[in-house]
Amino acid sequence: MKKEKKVTKASIKRLQKRENNKNVKLWKTAVKDRDKHACVICGSAKLVNAHHIIPYQILEFRCDIDNGICLCPKHHKFSFKFSAHKNSFAFLIWFCYNRIEQYNRLFDKWVKYYTINREELKKC
Repeated sequence: MKKEKKVTKASIKRLQKRENNKNVKLWKTAVKDRDKHACVICGSAKLVNAHHIIPYQILEFRCDIDNGICLCPKHHKFSFKFSAHKNSFAFLIWFCYNRIEQYNRLFDKWVKYYTINREELKKC
C-alpha cells in the first residue's frame, strides 16, 4: 500500500515552478519559430536567444509572444554599442522603428496592464 504524499507549500511551489518552466520553454520555441530562428537585427542563426522586452519578472508578460524577440548573443548581451542588455535605450528605439506592429500590440497591452495595476506598480 502506497503512502499518500502530503501537500505542502514547498510541493506546491515545486509544481508551480515546473509548470512555469514548461510555459517559458514553449514561449521560447514560439518566439524562435516566429522569427525564423535568426537574430532579427543581423540575421545570424548561431546560438539565438529569445529576449523578453518587458522584464521576465512581470508575470503577466512572461509568456506573451509579443514580449519576445530573437537575438544573437552579440545583440542580446555582449555588444556595448547595441545590445538589449548593455544599451537597452538604443535597443528600444530600434524596436519601436523596426518592429512597429509588435511594438504597438505590446504597448497597448502594457497600457491596459499599467492602468489596472498603477497603484501596485508605484510601490516598486
